[in-house]
Amino acid sequence: MLGRLRMSVEEAIDCYDNLAEKVFSELKRGGDGKYKATSLEEVIKAIVKERTGDSEAQVLDDGALGGVCNTCVHTSQSKAIILYLIRFVCAMNAHNLNARIPVLFRTYVSPKEPVIPCTIWQAARATSAAPTFFKRVFIGPVARPEPFIDGGVGRNNPTPQVLEEAELMFPDRNIACVISIGTGKPGMINVPTPGFFERNLVPVGVIQAMVAIATDCEETAQQMEKKFKHPPKVYFRFNVEHGLQNVKLGDWDRMGEVAAHTRSYMNMPEVDQRLAPAVKAIRERKGVVKTFAISMEQDLLH
Repeated sequence: MLGRLRMSVEEAIDCYDNLAEKVFSELKRGGDGKYKATSLEEVIKAIVKERTGDSEAQVLDDGALGGVCNTCVHTSQSKAIILYLIRFVCAMNAHNLNARIPVLFRTYVSPKEPVIPCTIWQAARATSAAPTFFKRVFIGPVARPEPFIDGGVGRNNPTPQVLEEAELMFPDRNIACVISIGTGKPGMINVPTPGFFERNLVPVGVIQAMVAIATDCEETAQQMEKKFKHPPKVYFRFNVEHGLQNVKLGDWDRMGEVAAHTRSYMNMPEVDQRLAPAVKAIRERKGVVKTFAISMEQDLLH
């Protein structure tokens, strides 16, 4: 989670269930977006305040000094295990959608890019501002704020950004494994001809970017499969095969259906066979790939 907003998986799911019901249970009447952005902001602020004591808590973590992210130290069998945490969320600058270059709101200082001052709730709003669902959010100085929308427009699968950040922040470290979790494979890609609303009210750049979303996730997953083909058992992709094609962002009342399809997927023999080595790689943390080799095209073993 961002900055000091840390919680377990179970707590995060509970927070999302609560957020989804409050935000998606009522459609907005007119204006930009189907749902009220103010409702989303209020719920996010409440979560941030509950966890940090300050609804305006900054994204930049207090411990992220000197360009180094937070470090957690765990001791197991007299051996210290250092876990370096890279935390960020992706958004897109609405002024430059066609370039498909994501903007990263980081909890740490990057040696490559300047820090974007913003609060946790602003970063969460930016990465949640899916076109047609929520209006864009403006972040930055009062005199020159910039508009941001959901990072899913061009970066639904941010695995490449995670690897680039790992290479940037820790060039002398090793990677034990990469775990990528999808939200369900899409059905047959079908981009309908824009109607009156899309032609007259939605910017052309947004429509073009939405077309790109249709293939973004799986194309990226396939690229990662090829990159980590050698060595094996480093990259693991888990993504529900069937049943979630028609579950939309606002379908908060279908979470039980999502859980059922996920359990069914996890019980499939071929998935179980991939799950065991993934768990082993996470537990053993044996460095296999050098981070500086990630951007290289040749075999990652060399």
